[in-house]
Amino acid sequence: MSGIAREIEDIATEADVTAEDPMPAGASSTRPNKSVVVAVRLTPEDAAEVEVLAEQAGLPVSTLLRTWITTGLTASRPESLASAVERLSADVALIRRFVA
Repeated sequence: MSGIAREIEDIATEADVTAEDPMPAGASSTRPNKSVVVAVRLTPEDAAEVEVLAEQAGLPVSTLLRTWITTGLTASRPESLASAVERLSADVALIRRFVA
């Protein structure tokens, strides 16, 4: 076994052995990609319309709403050429879903 493979094996073994041990004092855990849940109030008609659009796009409602929100946020920020191309590509992909 190579040195790297042995080191990986040793680390994996240590992780298994200490998995149930408490965290050391002063240590903190982080979840760097944890999302924040935001509640939004919609009229029943708007909610129904969003559900129909999400179904037509083949997306969960939350994904469609998140896309709209991030698109709006992006539109309010100064834009680079690269981000403009990325935005246009995403728009084209969304339009293709509705046309297909």
